Amino acid sequence: MYPFLETERTVIRPYNDNDIETVIKITGEKSVKKVEKMLADTLKYGKYWVVILKETQMPIGWVLCDKASGYEIQKRAFINAWLREEYRRQGFGREVLGKILNFTFFGLNTKMTVANAKNCEKPAYNLLSNYGFEVYNYVPKSKPNDDNTLVQFCISRNNYLEKPNVRAGTYDYELPKNPYNYENPIRKIDGITFIEQPTEYLCGQAVIAMLANVSVEEVVEVMLNDKGTSVAEVSNALKYYGFKTGKKTRTKYTEGMNLPDCCVLSVRLPTYGHWSLYYKGKYYDPEFGVLDDLPKNAKLISYWEILD
Repeated sequence: MYPFLETERTVIRPYNDNDIETVIKITGEKSVKKVEKMLADTLKYGKYWVVILKETQMPIGWVLCDKASGYEIQKRAFINAWLREEYRRQGFGREVLGKILNFTFFGLNTKMTVANAKNCEKPAYNLLSNYGFEVYNYVPKSKPNDDNTLVQFCISRNNYLEKPNVRAGTYDYELPKNPYNYENPIRKIDGITFIEQPTEYLCGQAVIAMLANVSVEEVVEVMLNDKGTSVAEVSNALKYYGFKTGKKTRTKYTEGMNLPDCCVLSVRLPTYGHWSLYYKGKYYDPEFGVLDDLPKNAKLISYWEILD
């Protein structure tokens, strides 16, 4: 879950289960069922904030921050924001954007933040341009000046640091210090307790949870990701918990290879990729259970050896 953020005039907080009225006020949607569905999706992905005006406690907009994870798991963040019409052109956009950039660069430790605006969306276009974002692409590329063309912007951490006052201490959200390292891992692996992945997307988080002997929910908080995990995310989660791997990159598996005593497995199933765990002759698969062999129709692609 993302943290509460605060600007001079607003509070930027994560959505919660009681935000049905908030969503109605922001969107104007009358159907409670549709609002409940929208809120459920928002809470599921956990990457949204609602912007609350301090003076009136009125919700005036929302912010999405996606494809960014903590502990250097990923290097890029994507942000999207929307404000109600009556609160535009009053400096709220700049106020909120500054705080979100503060979070992406110094909370999520990203190297680049990207955002989009159509040519016809002049306030958003101008806000990004004036804040130091640079255009890096047009969609479609053949129509860079068309009103409906999507303009893709980016700003690097280095360019953000060059902004006035940034070095003077305006960034107040910092990544919590990592309590583990290779000399002080979360634990010595002397056994594995099986953990089932709670959703179809959380195999990577469940594998890390089994290794660290923590809950999947904790790993989701560490990764700031409750969806499918990339190689980089799994690698950096291992580093976070202090697990040393035999190599920096995965070892390609060939038929007949003997697996190390403990290793994280990259597996290919007929329609999707999958993470699994091997420990001393057993496959601890978060989807299929504890097995003597790989799941049916699964093909082992590569592995990471986990060292003692």
